Amino acid sequence: MGHMQRVPSTTLSGSDSPSQTVSSHMDGRYATNGQSLPNGTSQAYDSERGEPWTQNGANGDTESSGSDAELPQVDAKMIPLSITISRLITYAYTELVTLVDTLPARTEADRRSEILKYTNHMTDMLTKLLVLVRWAKHAPQIQKCQNAIAYLDSQNRYFDCAVDSIYAAFMSMPGVRMRNYDVGNAAEILSTRSYQRLPVAIKRMVSPPKLSKKQVQETVEAISGIIRRRILCGEPVPLAMRRYVINNGRIVFTVPGEFEVKLTLLQYEENIPWHIVSVRVLVAGDPLLPGEQQIAVNTRQIIDFAQQILVGASAQSQDDGNVQPPQLVQLYDFLHQQCFTVLLETVYKQATVLR
Repeated sequence: MGHMQRVPSTTLSGSDSPSQTVSSHMDGRYATNGQSLPNGTSQAYDSERGEPWTQNGANGDTESSGSDAELPQVDAKMIPLSITISRLITYAYTELVTLVDTLPARTEADRRSEILKYTNHMTDMLTKLLVLVRWAKHAPQIQKCQNAIAYLDSQNRYFDCAVDSIYAAFMSMPGVRMRNYDVGNAAEILSTRSYQRLPVAIKRMVSPPKLSKKQVQETVEAISGIIRRRILCGEPVPLAMRRYVINNGRIVFTVPGEFEVKLTLLQYEENIPWHIVSVRVLVAGDPLLPGEQQIAVNTRQIIDFAQQILVGASAQSQDDGNVQPPQLVQLYDFLHQQCFTVLLETVYKQATVLR
């Protein structure tokens, strides 16, 4: 050990003087066996380690069989033992000089009391110093423990810093990592000019390719066949709507003097509601009436209401507990009512003009 041995601070106090904090430092360790080496070093026996140690009397270096050169040296709040002894000697001498100067002016009884008080005080101080010196024999072991604790604390800090650095690197890795090159898919695309591993859900988000004229014609003919089969296989048709034409995937019902409606099917399943393509009201107003008295027919609103009726009729027909009129019957009733309303409005306008 190439460092000075130190011991923690100790308080020396007397009965009539303020306490003085002193510490000890092993400038020279006392040889317990009373042996002195010729080169100026002292030798003592370490009872804990069971082996002798030597101390250089010139520079205070202690040699031990164990090496702790890697341990940090903790010297906080430590002072040499020699300074402690020097301060105590100076204090005792100063107190003695003060006592000698003040004794001639006092009585015989006061002199005896002051001398006894000084003697007792110095005895206590020197006793404490003796205890401190004897305890200082174990200062190297205590110092070594303090150095080991400081070393472990530093290693713990290094470990915490390493853990924090590793965690910070782990958190930053997702933003900087790069995936391996997709060689397999690249070879498939270059060789087959297509990619066969796309999710099926993507097809629902991509518009299907346009049909050719032949495919369109075949689709229209298929829809016309489905409409024809549905009408011939028992779809109830009102008597007034028996005049119809099936062409281009549509069925056109015409009621002379009332309306003309075009229907189609959007799906191939049974009990699917009819879809209204267009409605034309054949009830016309009197052309002799002024423009502000002409009857305006909202065809878009009629189509919306009629489509709701068809959807509701289809849902009711699937419920076995409810017996409702068929879709075309309800459609005819609604359109017939609308045409009859337009006819009454026309008659009312004409009667108003004739007044």
